[in-house]
Amino acid sequence: MTARGRRMLIGSASVLLVAVAAVAAILTLMASPPPSPAVQGSADSSSSALGTSTVSPSPSPTPAASQPSQAVPSTTSSRTATPAGSGAVRVSTLARVDVVTTFAGWNGLSHAVEVGGYAAVVEPVGACTLRLSHGAKVVTLQHTASPDATTVACGGFSIPRSQLSAGHWTAVLGYRSPTSTGESATVSLTVP
Repeated sequence: MTARGRRMLIGSASVLLVAVAAVAAILTLMASPPPSPAVQGSADSSSSALGTSTVSPSPSPTPAASQPSQAVPSTTSSRTATPAGSGAVRVSTLARVDVVTTFAGWNGLSHAVEVGGYAAVVEPVGACTLRLSHGAKVVTLQHTASPDATTVACGGFSIPRSQLSAGHWTAVLGYRSPTSTGESATVSLTVP
């Protein structure tokens, strides 16, 4: 092999070694966790040399209520999960939506009360509920809502005469989804 060929081979090998070292450095940086922010307390100097820190709690000179709370990163948590059914009260965060009854009345051809309306929201999942009341008698029906371009349709409720008694009834249309809830105003209707 000539001197020129050896120099080219050594140069190529050097470039290859630099590229491998750069890739290894990048992979090492990607695999290591990001540096954590400063933590209150003192760190053990022997573990700091190894790239880890041990936090010693600092005594509080004043009551906790008079100090603003500060987030302190931790690898362990002192909180325990609340088991299901433990009596914890869950606060509803459902958005209130308007529900409008567009028709409600007796249909002499089908011999049924028919009710429909919409919820003023556009969502892919939801359910409509119709509650008919006459004195102590209550009839409740539910079906899946149908989203359209600007609302969620709650039409298609049909209650046959065999389930109803004659007289004045009130109807309330409701809507509920994982994110929204609402109820219409009460509407009166007469069953012959």
